[in-house]
Amino acid sequence: MKTPFVRAAKSIFVSLLIIVGSALAQPGYARDRDWQPQRTWVYVVGLLKWQHRDVFTSFPQTNRRDAQLVDYFRQQGVPEQQIVFLKDGEATSRRVQNSFPAFLAKAQPGDLLFFYYTGHGYKSDDERTTYFATYDASDDVEGWATDSIVRDVEKYFRGSRALLTADTCYSGSLAAQTQRLGSRVSYAALTSSTSNQLSTENWTFTEMLLAGLRGKSFADINGDGEVTLTELAEDIKQDMAFAEDQRATFITTGNFPQAMSLASATRRIDPLISKRVEVRSEGDWYKARVIDARGHSYQVHFYGYEDSDDEWVTIRQIRSLRESESAVISRSDEWESARNPPRVLRIDQERRNDGGWEGSTTPRRIRRPAWDGQPTWNNEPARRNQPLRKSW
Repeated sequence: MKTPFVRAAKSIFVSLLIIVGSALAQPGYARDRDWQPQRTWVYVVGLLKWQHRDVFTSFPQTNRRDAQLVDYFRQQGVPEQQIVFLKDGEATSRRVQNSFPAFLAKAQPGDLLFFYYTGHGYKSDDERTTYFATYDASDDVEGWATDSIVRDVEKYFRGSRALLTADTCYSGSLAAQTQRLGSRVSYAALTSSTSNQLSTENWTFTEMLLAGLRGKSFADINGDGEVTLTELAEDIKQDMAFAEDQRATFITTGNFPQAMSLASATRRIDPLISKRVEVRSEGDWYKARVIDARGHSYQVHFYGYEDSDDEWVTIRQIRSLRESESAVISRSDEWESARNPPRVLRIDQERRNDGGWEGSTTPRRIRRPAWDGQPTWNNEPARRNQPLRKSW
C-alpha cells in the first residue's frame, strides 16, 4: 500500500507536469501586456436608438458589441469607478459634454484612457465639423463634435496616453483632430473609416477590436504569442477592406508605442487560422475568416453575422485563399492620411444594420453571398455581387 507521503508526492509531480506543459505550449517570448487595469480609464458611448427617429434611424438592441467591450474591461479588473458606459437615452449632449471632462480629471499621471464611440456620424452643413450623434442630437441640439473630444482630453486628462476608437461614419475625423490638436497627451486613434467616408453597417470593426483585446489566436498576425496595437490596426485595416470595401484609420502621436502589447495570444495550431477566405454554405459563397481548426475541419466566422452563425467546414468548402488575400491588398493601398483624405459626398442620414436592411421586418441578419452567378468550387472564377448594404 502506498503511504500518504508517496501519494502526495505523486500528486505534486503531476501538477508540476501540467503547469510546465501549459507553459511550453505557449510561445516562450510573449511579454506582459503594456497596460494595467488599475491604471486604465474606460469611457464608452454607444447609441443604437435616438430621440428623434425621423433624423436618426434606430438599430436592434440584441447582442450589443459595445456592451461586450465594457464587460471585457470589467473582467480584466478595471475598477468600476473608472468605467463609464453611456448608452442610448443616457448619452444626451449635455451629459456627455459634462461627464467626460469630470471623468478625465480623476485620472492620475501615467494613466491610460480608452475611449470608444459607436452610433451615427454626421457633418455640419459646411462640412467643417464632424459630430458623433448624441441621443438628443437634432437641428436644435448639436451632437458631440470630434474636435471637442480631443480638446477635453488635452485640457482635463491627467494621464499620459489616450487610445481613441470609433465605429461610425466619418470616424477618421477623430484621428485627424488628435493630429491637429494633440500635444500634451500621446495618442493612438483607430477608427472604422476615414474622415470623409461612410462606415459599414456591420460590427466588423468592433468585433476585431474585441478579438485583439481578448488575445484570440487569429489576431496574432506573426504568431509570437501576443497581440500588439500595430497588429490590431493591421487586422482591422484588412478586415474593413476585405469585408466592407472601406479604409480604416490608424495614427499615433507623441510617444504612444505602436508596438504596445494589448494581450497575450493563444497559440495558433494551424497555418490557415486567421486567413480571410470565401466559404461555401447553403449553396452560396460568403466572406469569412478562419478562426479555429480541428483535424481536417476549420471553424469560420462570417463577416456581418453573429458568433452563433459560425460553422465548421472542410477544406473543399474554402476557396481562393490567394485571391482573397490579394484583393485585400489591392483595395487597401495606404493608411488614411488624416490631413488629406479622399473626398466623398456627404449624406444626411446613414444606416447601421444589425438585423436586416432598412425597411426589413426581420430582426435577424440576411446573409449576403460573396459572389453571384453559378456555384463554383475552389479557384473557379465567378462575378462579384454589387453590395446590398446601406451605409450608416
